Amino acid sequence: MGLFKNLISDAVSDGVGRGIREGVGKGLRDAVGKAVETAVQPAADRLAGQAAEHLDEARQSLEESAQTIKAAQADAANTAAQAGDGAVPPLAKHSGTASLEEALAGWAGAMQNAATQASQNMKECPSCGEVVTADHKFCPKCGTALPEKTIAEGFLCPKCGKQNVPGTTYCAECGTKLPAAEEASARQMAKWDEWLPQYPRWTFGGEPELEQGDLLNDEPTVRFTALGAGAQELSRYVALLKENGFIPAYGDGSDIYYKVVDGVCRAFDMTDATSGGNVCVTFFVGDYDKRAEKEAERLAAKAAAEKAERERRAEAARAAAETAKDTAKAAAETAKGLFKKFMK
Repeated sequence: MGLFKNLISDAVSDGVGRGIREGVGKGLRDAVGKAVETAVQPAADRLAGQAAEHLDEARQSLEESAQTIKAAQADAANTAAQAGDGAVPPLAKHSGTASLEEALAGWAGAMQNAATQASQNMKECPSCGEVVTADHKFCPKCGTALPEKTIAEGFLCPKCGKQNVPGTTYCAECGTKLPAAEEASARQMAKWDEWLPQYPRWTFGGEPELEQGDLLNDEPTVRFTALGAGAQELSRYVALLKENGFIPAYGDGSDIYYKVVDGVCRAFDMTDATSGGNVCVTFFVGDYDKRAEKEAERLAAKAAAEKAERERRAEAARAAAETAKDTAKAAAETAKGLFKKFMK
């Protein structure tokens, strides 16, 4: 009996779909979840209870039907064999499974519609994620000014006008990235500007997500994920790191790059960065300081030597040009004197 109730309850949860599980914030999931609990779940539980009462009887009936179908198939095969026809007539598809799938699909659509309708009278706080009714102007939890538009408006496609289910990233009709997703990406990259100003900014696509982790060398690690990005985008970012002075910690082929910034060793780890189908890397304070300082000194000395050599060559070229100029002038004077002497 519990199994069937769980099946129906899971169908309700699945029906809400991205509008609850992948909504723009915890507040939306909580708010829509409460709406489902108060308006939809009781009815679903009642239905589950009623259906569960007949579960044993239905299971027994299905088992008897399966035995009957199996016997009928065997009889049909024997009859066909006796008639000299090796073909066995196919059995008609049992309609019970199809009906259940249709019912669950209908529930999924209903739950998505419920989530969309609920979000039409809700706003989400851009600061703490609290969800409140649309008549609020300020967040009752943190005091932040709330946006004018409702959650549903954030999933209204600006190109084709389709109203998408809350939690959708791209319009189901035309593929345009939705305003709520754009705003979510902007909020995530604002975290980058706050937490990772020492690193070049990621500008290579994907849906960004940043999360602070445990302390390492007295500063929190930062886990960065770019959903939808892959190895090609990661390679471009590594090239950007190199352009900005980051060097491999263990020579060519290393998965860790670092650079001393204001006396702090800023490190980047891309170990197994694309193993999950998305780019997922870690930024942290490393302990490569002495090695980094020596490498920086070596590179600085090399750059200074190259500069001095360029200046020496330039000076030599200027001196050679002056010498050539003086030589040409002297040759011209000599030629002029000889010409005058010859003309006499």
